[in-house]
This record gives sequence, C-alpha cells and structure tokens, in this order.
Amino acid sequence: MLQTNDWCFIYSVGSGTCQWAAQMAKIQGYKVIGTCSQSKAEAMMQVGACDELIVLKEGEGMSYSDYGSVDIAAKVMDITNQKGVKCILDGVGKSTVDISLGCLAQRGLYVSFGNASGAVPAFPVLRLNAKSAFVTRPKLKDYVRDEEELMGRWGDIMEWISGGMLKVSVDCVFDLEDVKEGHVYLESGKSKGKILYKI
Repeated sequence: MLQTNDWCFIYSVGSGTCQWAAQMAKIQGYKVIGTCSQSKAEAMMQVGACDELIVLKEGEGMSYSDYGSVDIAAKVMDITNQKGVKCILDGVGKSTVDISLGCLAQRGLYVSFGNASGAVPAFPVLRLNAKSAFVTRPKLKDYVRDEEELMGRWGDIMEWISGGMLKVSVDCVFDLEDVKEGHVYLESGKSKGKILYKI
C-alpha cells in the first residue's frame, strides 16, 4: 500500500509511542507529518523524526494538544499539494477521527490504535467511499503471533537502536514504589518520551 516517499501523518509525535512511530516511518523511507503540543515542539525537533511538524496550542490549563487550534486538514493538504497522506497513525481517537478522514489521500489507510481522547465512535463505512479509503484497528497480538514474529520485530528495533537510527528519549524514571505518581504523570500528557520504572 505504501511506497517510499509517500506521506504519513502521525498524531502526538511528542509522546513516547508516536515519537518511535515517526522515527520508524522515516527508517522505512516515508515522509512524515507530525503533530505535537507547543511544550513538546522543541524536544521533537531535536529528535528530527518529522519532515513537517504541525505545532498545536494546548488546551487551557492542560498539557494536551488542542486539535481545534489549527486547521490540521488544511495544513496537511497544503504540505501534500492537495493529495493527502497515504497513511495516518491515530492514537488520539474520538477528537481526531474526522480530521483524519479529511487528511487521507485516495486509497489511504487510517490506522486507529488508541483512545487518548475517547473511543472512535461508529461511523458509516460509506464515508470511506469518497477516497476509497481503508480503516484498521490493529492490536499487538496479531502482529506478534508467535515467537518467530516477535523476535523478528525485536531484532529490527535493536538493530535500529544500535545503528543510531532509532533514538530512545527517556523523559523520566520513577522508583517502583512511586508507580502511582508515574501513572499520574503519564496521564497528564506532559511526557516527552518514555517513562520508566526502576526495579
């Protein structure tokens, strides 16, 4: 489905999961458009995983991105010369599904994998007809069905890390007895990378 130099769009590239996703997309030869909140923009630019970064305002009194603060679909269409993106990785969910469908290219793939803003509501499949789009909701177990598949994926990641292609940004480390504080921090949306627990 995706070819080298196709555009991908990844939400929340300032977070640990999507920061890795953006880097992995670049390793695979795709061009990446990412979003992040103002407080994470500088850190994300240092990682350098995005060809284009759409910086969003934060919700009042929060560290979460305000997805209505910028016309994301218009920016994505400008960047892609009105063609849209071939793949969207959306871990946000409810508040971004309409934006995502508006950013897709013809025969684009919308990957919904998270619920940070709530679950994606059901929508008529006919909405995909305008662009002959595809939608998937993957889960990890289907992509590491057995030990061979798991070790193959693990090997790729270790090779990318040891080769300097995949950067691991550790935001902070909590003692195991501080697990509650770690979860509160994670849920606050302030993290700019991986959150680890010391055992």
